[in-house]
Amino acid sequence: MPTKTPKRRGKSTAHLFNKQKMTHCIAHNISSPLGWTSEKNFAAVLQGPTQLTTHEGKWGLPQSFVASLFDDNAVEERFKSHVGDVGLPLSRFEMLVVLSVKQAAEQVKIDLGSRDVGIVIATTKGNVELLSPTNQPHIPRQRMLIAPSAEAIARALGNPNTPHVVCNACISGAHALLFAHHLLELGRYRQVVVCGCDVQSAFIVSGFQSFKAFSQAPCKPFDLYRDGLNLGEAAATMILSTTEPTTQRAWRIEGGAVRNDAYHISSPSKKGEGCYRALMSMGVDDAENLAFVSAHGTATPYNDEMEAKALHRAGLSDVPVNAFKGIYGHTMGAAGVLETILSMMAIEDGIVPPTMGFGELGVSKPLHISAQQQPTSKRSFVKMLSGFGGCNVAMRWQWAESEPDNNEMQGESYAQPMLTALRHVRITPQGVWIDGHVLPVDGTNSALLTALYKQWANDYPKFYKMDGLSRLAFVAGELLTKATAGQPSMALADNTAIVFVGNSGSLASDIKYQDTIRQADNFFPSPAHFVYTLPNIATGELAIRHNVYGETAFFIASQPDEAQIQTLLQTVAMDGEATHVLGGWLEYEADDHFEAQIALYVVGREE
Repeated sequence: MPTKTPKRRGKSTAHLFNKQKMTHCIAHNISSPLGWTSEKNFAAVLQGPTQLTTHEGKWGLPQSFVASLFDDNAVEERFKSHVGDVGLPLSRFEMLVVLSVKQAAEQVKIDLGSRDVGIVIATTKGNVELLSPTNQPHIPRQRMLIAPSAEAIARALGNPNTPHVVCNACISGAHALLFAHHLLELGRYRQVVVCGCDVQSAFIVSGFQSFKAFSQAPCKPFDLYRDGLNLGEAAATMILSTTEPTTQRAWRIEGGAVRNDAYHISSPSKKGEGCYRALMSMGVDDAENLAFVSAHGTATPYNDEMEAKALHRAGLSDVPVNAFKGIYGHTMGAAGVLETILSMMAIEDGIVPPTMGFGELGVSKPLHISAQQQPTSKRSFVKMLSGFGGCNVAMRWQWAESEPDNNEMQGESYAQPMLTALRHVRITPQGVWIDGHVLPVDGTNSALLTALYKQWANDYPKFYKMDGLSRLAFVAGELLTKATAGQPSMALADNTAIVFVGNSGSLASDIKYQDTIRQADNFFPSPAHFVYTLPNIATGELAIRHNVYGETAFFIASQPDEAQIQTLLQTVAMDGEATHVLGGWLEYEADDHFEAQIALYVVGREE
């Protein structure tokens, strides 16, 4: 199917559904090595210093690295003094989330124990450090899985609801904010608490070292001499609400979109395709009203070049651009929330924030990089992030006067989406069913997936390098689109969304990668293994295979609850450009324990 370039538009069609329910940010917190409050973190952004320092021999790693890390026991001590006993043991990651959420909740009147309050956690690797048996041995090892970890966090907060978990590589934090916005639009909750968090470990650091992605000095976003990224630790929380804000002026979500590059699972598109499409779907024709763009700005040669091309294509070359990773490093699941909060505070302070580390422009397209803070009277900004698996997100925020009580907006709006299944596939180690009919196939367990590939594809050698989760997704996609069980073949539209929900995520690949770094005298971390330690890579593999550029996402859930899965799929269908959704349950625990229950849906609009 030919690729369609998104048209320019003054207003986003990607997010406009229920404008009677405007989403506001009513409270926030940043907990990082720079401070335990948003205010202290913002002061550090303006005044310094950064906590990016060189770590030698940390976690027994043979190579040094530069990162912004909490001091030893800092999280535990802060938790003990500010939260105390919550009735169950918590890991360092879990304590950091609870700390940040509690500190944000103290700012507003909110009952975290109410069923009207949803919890959304964004993380890239959660408790992956628990794969080491000597790491926090008092924590139950089942919490290596993110779903039980999220449940422990929700219980520690006293929240009765099943928490939602967004696990979508580096865009997880911002994607979680957009997801929470859609939950509020659908009326699932009155308030949603979104916390993005990641802590660093030998697992994560060695993986990025295997990619040779690190700078051995504090990173330099968009600079001519940039040579790699740094990592950081943080938790950042925003509380979103559809109720009237208590202040005269409040931050609200104006638009947002997630788009895939359909290019490569670990390298960004050379044209910035997914990033550009996200910007255009969000709506950027009124660039003169933007105070600045907060870029991903990892300071890797390829990422910054890609963002420059996307911004140039979108007509944003003259808008000031800043990046925060020269101060914090890449905080992964926290980045989207943390950098959004800092951007809000900058506009409230009447400034465009500085880009620490930047000196001389080092990308091929003209960009207006904010090297030093500068004044602004504008009240809108765009936040961008990109990640492995080809995912990209852009969100627009507006600091505006509070709306009247009826909270209505003029202009176009869209009806609630309806999903109608066109075809359904189920795959287990024992067999395959399409629309309830058995599909004959030779092989069981992992051999079944290879047999399905040979029978229904056999023209895509990349299949053999994939991990089990991606192979399972790949063959499910083939069966949904090929002529099977008396049904005709169906090519996916280029704006099809791809969304999977699972419990184990990438744990099978995590365990395999952990084996490569377990022993100091047999230490051989591999980028080919590490890239598959992100579950959303499965969505990227399908986007590349089928040349689709729609939203891609991976959510974590403890079990295949049909109602929960339909809610997750419906939030993705809230994107006004999505015509189809390919999604459902995708679980790969081991070669003899996996299941896919995936359907291809057409998106309709309920009047």
